Amino acid sequence: MTILFSKMTTGNSPQTNGTALGVRIIGGSFLCLSIISSVIACALWNTENHTLGNNIFYYVGLFATQMLNILIVYLMNRGITLQKAHYLQPFIICALLHLIICILLSAIFFLYVVTRATFYSVWSDLGFFFVFVILTGFWIIAISLAREYRDYIIYDDFLHETLPSFV
Repeated sequence: MTILFSKMTTGNSPQTNGTALGVRIIGGSFLCLSIISSVIACALWNTENHTLGNNIFYYVGLFATQMLNILIVYLMNRGITLQKAHYLQPFIICALLHLIICILLSAIFFLYVVTRATFYSVWSDLGFFFVFVILTGFWIIAISLAREYRDYIIYDDFLHETLPSFV
């Protein structure tokens, strides 16, 4: 990833490092995926088949999840601005959870494609498999890029730390 997001401007601060831009792009993509998945979840939910309490609980849960994702991206952007490495940790943890889910769903759809291949048309199942493989790749890139930038901030802080003088 370092080669992909090499320094885009002059200087060696984390703000001018191209990785900061990459992390911001990943954060924006994360927020877009979150919004799209919430819209799809709303469209797939059939309110007529559920009680009013279940509907309220479902939509409040979607809203709370969306607010949590916005908070995670805000913290990540704030971490870039303030050069605080620990602000990137919520995104890394969330991305790891998404990665685990995508790997499991990829495996499920792969097994589903293999078992249905002899009996039915597998094109829709194969499409879902490729979607989750692509999402798995996205989460791997997101995690590696965020961790690289977090480590860059920690290393940069270590280099500029004022050490006590014993003289």
